[in-house]
Amino acid sequence: MKQLRILALLLAFTMAAPALLHAQIVKGEVFVGGNTSQVDGDECYAFRRFGVHAGAGALVPITSWMDVGLEVLFGQKGAYKGDSINQHLGLYTGTYDLRLNYAEVPVMVYLTDKDRFSVGLGVSYGRLVGLKESINGVPTAIAIGDGQLHWREDNPNFPDISTAKDINELCSLMYQAGYSQIEDIETQVPAVVANSVSYRPHDFNICADLRVRIWEGIHAELRYQYSLVPIRTRLFYKDAAETHLKIDDRRVQPLQHQYNETVTLRVVYMFNEHRAKVNKEGMKKE
Repeated sequence: MKQLRILALLLAFTMAAPALLHAQIVKGEVFVGGNTSQVDGDECYAFRRFGVHAGAGALVPITSWMDVGLEVLFGQKGAYKGDSINQHLGLYTGTYDLRLNYAEVPVMVYLTDKDRFSVGLGVSYGRLVGLKESINGVPTAIAIGDGQLHWREDNPNFPDISTAKDINELCSLMYQAGYSQIEDIETQVPAVVANSVSYRPHDFNICADLRVRIWEGIHAELRYQYSLVPIRTRLFYKDAAETHLKIDDRRVQPLQHQYNETVTLRVVYMFNEHRAKVNKEGMKKE
């Protein structure tokens, strides 16, 4: 019975496809621009990582005021912090440089007003294809992986600590694993939990766009993206030896889930825009 329903849907689509293709003009798009980004949940603040944004796509009109777009993009994201002085300790904090390269496939829905202004909303899947991280100019051993915290002891009977949302939940999971009630968090957590040394290969984003038509076929577009799931989870420590958690810093929580946050400014060149516009006028008359 299920197979018959699927066959009926395929048959209906096959019969309707010629009429749909005749009625709609698919518009091709080419994108060139730049990203400014940060990683929400690390110790670096502000959009200081700049990168390339480029790709191509197709825009399919659904009505005279709504289009659906599919894109294939290359985008550079990450985080950056220059050397600065700690006002409390009088010490330099050091530099941090994170570069994340993604191949992305966004699916967008655009609503257009008078063929000049468009607002878009959609989702994007990103695959991490390149990764570089350095602290004080020295490359780290970071890699592409699950992006999760792990027990220092390899025991499959321990509960999954990747479910912990904050330091209190992490401590509760440690207690369930058989460790004594934690009173001294600063010494016990680093002793049994290994920090994440990887970033997740997949990144799912929510996207919001504002597009303005500049000239025939040329548009300027501003896009905002934010990760829907963490790209990495890690603990923050006072020292490189991972012996004391940063529980006394008001800005930094010891356990942090990290997310990509990106603002993109790009130029869009659109093919077949004039033909699509004429076709829309015909649709309105009908």
